Amino acid sequence: MKEFFSKKGKGYLFSLAALLFTVIGLIFFRILTTVSVELSERPVLIIGLAFGAIFLDLIATYKDYAKVPSIAAYAVTTALFFSLIEGRVSYLAFYFSGDVMNTGLSPYLVAALILFLLAMICTLFAVICKQEEEEQYSFRTADLKVVLPMALLVAVLCSVAVVNSLETPTADNPNSSASDPVGNPDGPQDTTNYKSPTLAEDVWQDYTPEDYLAEDVSTKKIMYQVLGEGTVSSGGEDLPYCAILNLYEDGESVLSVYGRGRRANYYGYWTNEGDEYLWFCVTCYTMEGVPGVCTIDYSYDLTGHFDEITLNIALGFADGGQFIRNMPLGSDGSVNYASADDFLREKGWVPMDTPEPSVGPAAEDTLLFSFDSGSENYLLDCYADGTYKFTYVTVGLVETGEWSWKDWIFTLTDSNGKVTTAEKDDETHALSLYFVAVIDERVDREFTCDATTWGTALGTTGNYEPGAETPVLFSFVSDSENYLLDCYADGTYQFTFVTAGLVENGEWSWKDWAFTLTNLNGKVTTAEKGDETHALSLHFVAAIDERVSRDFTCDATTWGTALGTTGNYEP
Repeated sequence: MKEFFSKKGKGYLFSLAALLFTVIGLIFFRILTTVSVELSERPVLIIGLAFGAIFLDLIATYKDYAKVPSIAAYAVTTALFFSLIEGRVSYLAFYFSGDVMNTGLSPYLVAALILFLLAMICTLFAVICKQEEEEQYSFRTADLKVVLPMALLVAVLCSVAVVNSLETPTADNPNSSASDPVGNPDGPQDTTNYKSPTLAEDVWQDYTPEDYLAEDVSTKKIMYQVLGEGTVSSGGEDLPYCAILNLYEDGESVLSVYGRGRRANYYGYWTNEGDEYLWFCVTCYTMEGVPGVCTIDYSYDLTGHFDEITLNIALGFADGGQFIRNMPLGSDGSVNYASADDFLREKGWVPMDTPEPSVGPAAEDTLLFSFDSGSENYLLDCYADGTYKFTYVTVGLVETGEWSWKDWIFTLTDSNGKVTTAEKDDETHALSLYFVAVIDERVDREFTCDATTWGTALGTTGNYEPGAETPVLFSFVSDSENYLLDCYADGTYQFTFVTAGLVENGEWSWKDWAFTLTNLNGKVTTAEKGDETHALSLHFVAAIDERVSRDFTCDATTWGTALGTTGNYEP
């Protein structure tokens, strides 16, 4: 063994490294194909090339006969690397052109690409460098004892890989291919000279998402129609879906997809250039059950292949495997359904109610402070009226609830009553919390807020620990210095009857533009707001003795500044 290694040069080490990189890269590729499927990918070819490269690298590490094994290994590894890129080109193009659906780049794909690239580089150096100190090659019968077992092992592994790969959904697999279009009683459409829309594409390019949503397609004539139905692999599961693409006479296009119990509508336009180039563009989409519209920009070539369109779409939210690439559709373009609703209802779609957007803060300047997620796609804003707003920008999701700062504890309460408590770092005093959306628990995010941000907003800067004196946020006044009513930043108030030494505490609330006090017996006192001056006024009665009472007022500039609503005193 020592004599064997003593004769090896740098080329041997490069062949050995290429062997290891290819083996590990193949492992990552197989993991990738179990969690993410590209219908344009040919896993059998990639795995076959990988085992071929492994076989040649094994021969080269034993004896690089006239550099033939290392040259062949370089050629096969190069083909392997570019075959992987070719199969995932739509995935990569979608990501690098702007991944608006927040799907991210698969770490398994990145690892496989890097490892196969390193293997390709190593095989190149194996060709250049000496494999043995003495560059004399001769094949001996004894070498067959090594080469033949290697060949047999690789042949067995290739057979296993082929069998496993056949189970992976591809465009030829009926479990993943979706095209089963409805018959066309009028015969196929003539697509040798494509029809043209009545409006030019630049008209539709100026449309906003709201303009597209305002269009009534029920009165429009459908020029082309493409259908799809079946299952695709997504997130390790087979996802049933059905889809219909309508290209309307005036140039609008609407793609409707139903799957995972939810419908998505993708809006855009289509055009025909010179009677020979037909394509459509998606500019925005909506999700059934989710208020709001999301902007997007992708185009699809329709020229010559109505029967083999593949699309990138989202069902539900774009996470947890709900985003699907290369979903197949296919037909001859004939119109078989009067509307998308007719087709989807036939396939099991039942309309669900889309909730009205949650009523948020009345004005932007009521924002008190915000948490940070490390991404502009996830926002968590806390407002002076005690409400918060969570925004998932990509899908247009807006969700509101209430926040509370009491006894030095910060909490969020969502619309279902679930309470999320923030943790406070012992050293930095930063607040951190893990937020989970009400409408879909798969939408979640870690948020943080540094001490200077929440401390300044809540009036506790420099006093981040319990026990420190809570600052007065603002005070009501009476016609006598003998009666005091102070409201603190932690949501509590203190009534003081100076002469009698009476001190009474309770809680105050500012919600839906109504200011209330709740005493220790649970009695609620609501302040009245003057129509002209916006001043707050209330009649306070002590809980310990109802004979102790007083009228209090607070001018608009005082409470408006404290609650962040100056200039916006009306709902």
